[in-house]
Amino acid sequence: MRTDLVFNAFGADVQRLLDIARVADEAGFGALWVNDHFSGAVLGAPWSRDPFVLMGALASVTERVELGLLVANMMNRHPAQLASAVNSVQSLAPDRVRVGVGSGAAPGSRFAVEHEMIGTELADARGRRTLLRRYIRDLRAIWSGDANDTGISGVIDAAPAPHLIVGASAWPTIEIAIDLADGVNIRRTRALGEQLAAIAAADVAADFEVSVLDDHFDVEHPSGGAAGDLGTVDRRLVTVPADVDLAALRELGARLEA
Repeated sequence: MRTDLVFNAFGADVQRLLDIARVADEAGFGALWVNDHFSGAVLGAPWSRDPFVLMGALASVTERVELGLLVANMMNRHPAQLASAVNSVQSLAPDRVRVGVGSGAAPGSRFAVEHEMIGTELADARGRRTLLRRYIRDLRAIWSGDANDTGISGVIDAAPAPHLIVGASAWPTIEIAIDLADGVNIRRTRALGEQLAAIAAADVAADFEVSVLDDHFDVEHPSGGAAGDLGTVDRRLVTVPADVDLAALRELGARLEA
């Protein structure tokens, strides 16, 4: 199981995040992931950072570690806008870019505050899942060069389609990932064990990747506690604080690679 780091861009200093990225790149972590939020109000922070500006900066200071978006909010980005932004990062970090997509916030939830700011109407869970299926199909069509279905062309260069995952916390969304994506990232809830067992029993592609968004990063106990029940999960994603001790992070990376 690989260990990936998720940056918390709320109220973050980008230069500090780049320092962490340099260490992560050298230390052998699997990927660096950034969130897609334009307002710090989601978590009561004074600001957030644009994910693609941040990913471009991360690409410029790293050579090995993968870069991912966890996850693109389909309610805020048209598929063509997302494909263009992701493809631009691919030009800076060939073969290192991953992209996650999600169905957007539930009406009235704390994450819906961004949608309320810009007047975006949010559908119920079933409606958002229907939109997500269409969104993924449109992304696939853009990367395949098939404009017949979308009418969209001239968006990306010749880079191959990035590894596409779906962020999920409920089984119906996990099913969408199994049907249409290359993998799924599941937020840890009480249902995690049942969900992992259901995925294991499902008819999934041999290279379908399962990752879990786990607890916040603990330098002292990186593999204990919450990580102990993940079984054959391919990746564990943990949020790394901006004030993480860089020497301890470097040492941990060496232990994980050993």
